Amino acid sequence: MPNVFQPDFRVPRTAGASEAPSPEAAPPITKADTQDYFTEVAYDYRAWSPSYNMHFGFWRLGLNPLRREGMLVEMNRAVGRALKLDEPRATQEAPRRRCMIDLGCGAGATARTLVGDDPSLYAVTVTNVPVQNSIAVRLDAGAGVADRMAHIEADYTRTGLPTAQADGAWAVESACYASGTAKADFVREAARLLKPGARLAVVDGFLLRRRPGRLAGWLHRLWADSWAVPKLAVRGDFVEALRSNGFEDIEVQSLRWRVAPSALHIPALATRFALAELWKARGRLSPWRRKHIVASYCALVLGLFWRDFDYCMVTAKRSG
Repeated sequence: MPNVFQPDFRVPRTAGASEAPSPEAAPPITKADTQDYFTEVAYDYRAWSPSYNMHFGFWRLGLNPLRREGMLVEMNRAVGRALKLDEPRATQEAPRRRCMIDLGCGAGATARTLVGDDPSLYAVTVTNVPVQNSIAVRLDAGAGVADRMAHIEADYTRTGLPTAQADGAWAVESACYASGTAKADFVREAARLLKPGARLAVVDGFLLRRRPGRLAGWLHRLWADSWAVPKLAVRGDFVEALRSNGFEDIEVQSLRWRVAPSALHIPALATRFALAELWKARGRLSPWRRKHIVASYCALVLGLFWRDFDYCMVTAKRSG
């Protein structure tokens, strides 16, 4: 009977090599692969979060680390704080509608949280996976925010949205799906969409060097292939891409310890989910669903390689 651990877990042996195997050794992940992956596993994410928060949680003092959903929602609010959405307005200032853009939204959970918290916000979410928009529309109605949410199906590096109209934008664990180590196509489109002075927040995993150590590089490749990620951004390359595309006041904050409590939910949840789904499917999960489970375990282990990997929030302001 096929099982979830179908990928080869052996570390490649290269004579005298101390570096990670070349990413070119495996077929490159394409946009079609990523779209297929998210289509096939769309409903599997509900096991992690009934509200479809498709990211790690943000722990702070006062939150119960055993309650995952509260930490996941707090990550959404941390994005709002990074965009300075909670800054008080002058009392005489009339309420102003503000339009935010979620670049690679999944099922729109971050937008739903922020729009629900602030009646002045409207959100446009961008994904190229139709089933995610279908899920989002249903959840918007349940949250009572459907009139202030719009979901478009597009490539987030070529959205077709108007230039310089967004009051803020974010990408939570989605910028990694852009190409290259700088994610320049993603950064370029974010810069085009934002008004001068508006802010971008990116929450994601980052490589700390272009050539990770051998074991970390192999693990990164296994994780990336399993979650249909071309390659994580290299943090320095990503920051330079922001500068080159007109961003300033760039700040990088490690969230390693903030996300650790939610990451520790992975082993029990992934094991329970894998056994239940294998039983229901009589051991015949599709390849992407098997890889999705494998990547969940890899994500936890990858976080232990501190020299090679970090989970960060990067914020920047559009100049001009």
